[in-house]
Amino acid sequence: MKKITQFSVLYLLPLFLGSCAPKVLTEINNPHTPVVTANEVRLYEVGDSVPQSAELIGRVKVLDSGLSTHCQYDQVVALAKEKTAQSGGNALALTDHRKPSIWSSCHQIAGNMLLIDETKRHETYTRATTPVEDSKECNCEEQSRFRHNTFYANIGYSCIVSKFYMPLEATGHPKRGMDWMAGYDWVSTSGFGAGVMYSGYKSSYLLSDIDFAVKLTYIAPQFVMKQQFRQWSIEEKLGIGYFNYRESVKGSGSVSASGVGYNFLLGTEYHVSDLVGIGANIGYISGSLPEDKFGNPNEEDGSTGIFRLHFNVGVRFHF
Repeated sequence: MKKITQFSVLYLLPLFLGSCAPKVLTEINNPHTPVVTANEVRLYEVGDSVPQSAELIGRVKVLDSGLSTHCQYDQVVALAKEKTAQSGGNALALTDHRKPSIWSSCHQIAGNMLLIDETKRHETYTRATTPVEDSKECNCEEQSRFRHNTFYANIGYSCIVSKFYMPLEATGHPKRGMDWMAGYDWVSTSGFGAGVMYSGYKSSYLLSDIDFAVKLTYIAPQFVMKQQFRQWSIEEKLGIGYFNYRESVKGSGSVSASGVGYNFLLGTEYHVSDLVGIGANIGYISGSLPEDKFGNPNEEDGSTGIFRLHFNVGVRFHF
């Protein structure tokens, strides 16, 4: 039994220690025989000039594995240099460097693994001003996979948790209905951004065999936060804007009231591709109306409060 325990410890310990290391991802397009050691690999920081004659061998990324501990800047650069040397490169040109933040305590980098002809090192160009297409041998400017713009459309179920006042003879379930949502978001690479959202709600109730339609409309700018983990992302939204309540009878007109509303949303998304994702979210929309039409009346000014929870799913289009 003691031998089994010792064997288990010896076997599992490297796995545990390995899980604490950052994840290294490579894409090798043109491997070569190693010519230098990792310590001899030349480092070009983000935005530095590199020799125009450099040959692209592949790309490397060092990312937070979720349990990473050895992920200081010099440590992740050393891992990328090691992969560069193993692939036959002698230079590493960083294209992205994400510093530790509230989402990750690690430095995360991406770069191009290059093979540079030392006799032509004086031929340089600046990546910040020279288009990628101008360099046929070295695609040194890696295009970010992060899509800044998103259009989305959702549909689902919603329930009103505040009071709803209707005649005693009325029947139906005006506090439960269909919810739909559409909008646009712009999010920076830091994960913070802004957008605009439209949300609608519809339910009904019967009074003397007359069908009364209840509709809620909400339109507001949004403050957006987004975090991405491989194929998944999480988003949070806050907004304040226009809120409208309307009751109508087909062919007999309608009555409505408008006020100020605010919202909070928590969602998740699975990225089917770089351009398309499938998401689900939960949140609430609350509004205040100046007339006693709906919800809890305020004794001081007669205003009404509305609080609605929503659960919906939909698609996202990124570009």
